[in-house]
Amino acid sequence: MTNVLRSLVLMGVAIVAVSASVPQRAIGFDGQRDDSALQTGEYSSSRIIVRFAPKVVSEPVVAARRRAVQNPTTLHVADFRQSPPDRAGVALRDAWDQWGVVGMRSVCRHALARGDIATRHGLDRTFVLEVPDGTDTGAMAAALSELTDQVELAEVDGIGHIAQLIPNDAMFNWLWGLHNTGSYLNGLPDADIDAPEAWALHAGGLGTVTVAIVDTGVNEHAEFTGRMVAGTNTTSRPWDGTVDGYGHGTHVAGIVAASGNNGIGVAGVTWGAYIMPVRVFIGDTGNESDTAEGVIWAVDNGADVINISLQWCYDEPPLFIPPSEFFQAAIDYAYDNGVLVVAAGGNNGWCSGKVTWPAHFANCMAVSGTNNQDVLALYTNTSHHWSSNYGPEIDVCAPGDYIWSTSWLSTTSYRAMSGTSMSTPVVTGLAALAKSFVPSLTHDDLRTLLTETADDLGPVGRDDEYGHGRINAHQALLNAGPVRVIVSSPPDGAIDARQPSEPDGSDPAGWQSVDLMFGGPLTDIADVLNAEYSVTQEGGEGPPPAVASVTQVEGEDRWVRITLDRTVSPGAWTTVTHVASGTSISLGYLPADVNADRTSAPADILRIIDVMNGVVDLPIWSTDVDRSGVAGPPDILRVVDLLNGAGTYDVYLNATLP
Repeated sequence: MTNVLRSLVLMGVAIVAVSASVPQRAIGFDGQRDDSALQTGEYSSSRIIVRFAPKVVSEPVVAARRRAVQNPTTLHVADFRQSPPDRAGVALRDAWDQWGVVGMRSVCRHALARGDIATRHGLDRTFVLEVPDGTDTGAMAAALSELTDQVELAEVDGIGHIAQLIPNDAMFNWLWGLHNTGSYLNGLPDADIDAPEAWALHAGGLGTVTVAIVDTGVNEHAEFTGRMVAGTNTTSRPWDGTVDGYGHGTHVAGIVAASGNNGIGVAGVTWGAYIMPVRVFIGDTGNESDTAEGVIWAVDNGADVINISLQWCYDEPPLFIPPSEFFQAAIDYAYDNGVLVVAAGGNNGWCSGKVTWPAHFANCMAVSGTNNQDVLALYTNTSHHWSSNYGPEIDVCAPGDYIWSTSWLSTTSYRAMSGTSMSTPVVTGLAALAKSFVPSLTHDDLRTLLTETADDLGPVGRDDEYGHGRINAHQALLNAGPVRVIVSSPPDGAIDARQPSEPDGSDPAGWQSVDLMFGGPLTDIADVLNAEYSVTQEGGEGPPPAVASVTQVEGEDRWVRITLDRTVSPGAWTTVTHVASGTSISLGYLPADVNADRTSAPADILRIIDVMNGVVDLPIWSTDVDRSGVAGPPDILRVVDLLNGAGTYDVYLNATLP
């Protein structure tokens, strides 16, 4: 092991320092715990699921399946059929006594509307057994499974969590506009854009979208490292370049695209976009002509989305100053070139509340601003110090009050600012995120997507204050693009596609089902439930594997479970395709290849360490090399053994050791 360990020392990794943090699974009755604190992939210690054989459950039990049974022992004697006499009742009663069952109820507490189908799947014979916290429910399920005359199925009740990605950025708890728990400034919980839920689907591909920040310039910052592209300065001081001399543009850029989950500072709405600085202001003022020129330059140099957190006042005579036709022509030029322009609706009452330009222009997406109570930010609300303009041009609204982002003062500093200047980059960031997720989306597609998936605020339907509502990043990504597979479990490309270890510690031979999540404007799950799916396999040792076929397709909401007619060997590369869309997921197996690059190497050891330290979030089947149910130091040692030739290494698809 010397050669591998030496390479780890050079990388600055200490594998012994992480052992104390590895969670242990409670077993028996002495490991009291709170099941609500369990992680995804673990299972409850206080309940299991049991499906009884048809001959065991009496009609009165089925008829009363909605009520909780407080005395399970009495239930066995009075309500379970016994064939031959007493055998079923005695066996079950003994099991109840052995495991200390304290309650039993039907797993379906509502009236089953489709009784025939429910009976076919055994739903009217399936119950939840309640036992004391800390019970080894895995062992209990295994014991009940041996009562084959009475029990068709006994299984643990797995733990899941909300599908969201909470990044580890140090100040993330202050970013209420992205994820509002109510803890920051006494906000209203969920008055946010559902960013973590969106990031669970897609956090922004590196360099796939370029966002032009038409503003006061953008300074280099640790949150933008490697993602600043060439910009321009259209002011009368071109020698200043794109340096931000005021701080506004740098703050706006961070809201759009600060790196997420990097352990420092803040997170932007999209994490991988290129930032194009276009300086059009000197200090806090600038000309329409310079700004219009900056828009044209950004279009000509590859911007996909343009953010303009600037305002020019629209008012009535005698103070009426009409907008520049050249400025409007520049916006129209961007539109005709397929570039989405997102602009601030304005911040002040001296414009009579009317939407300022360029947001006032038809080919701009106009944004108003909300506070952490999910209402329009107004002077009349004494807890706020600015007001959002509004009017018939407003498309959507977004959080804009006390928004933390990157500061121009240094590459590691941050500050909070307020205004539609902050609301606008939230919308721009989502447009860029959606464009990264589905590159084929046009500027019109993006505008429609963001308005149609917004959460309606104020009066029902579109209104002048909130437009179509506060943007919702999660719903936008779900509905983006055509109907297609966007997520799977196990995940697409999982080299180790075996399911996590069974509760009894056994190592399953393969997998027989895969869950697919569909994106796009899916209005009826039946559209994909009745669709055609194909299965292909390749690789593995020996003769070509027999191709599995689909035996069942079931699901709800956007998830579909594809069940095959046989267990698929993990030694083969298997692809499941939704034929209509041509989208597919592929699964295979390679021991210890945590980062799925088809090579087991020191990088995989580093990846496991990152998982254990919470730096990255990977599914258990990518990191649990020894199949114990926990990613820990033994997995690191297993990789080290494989790299040094100890143990069996299953090679397939030309995968090799370094």
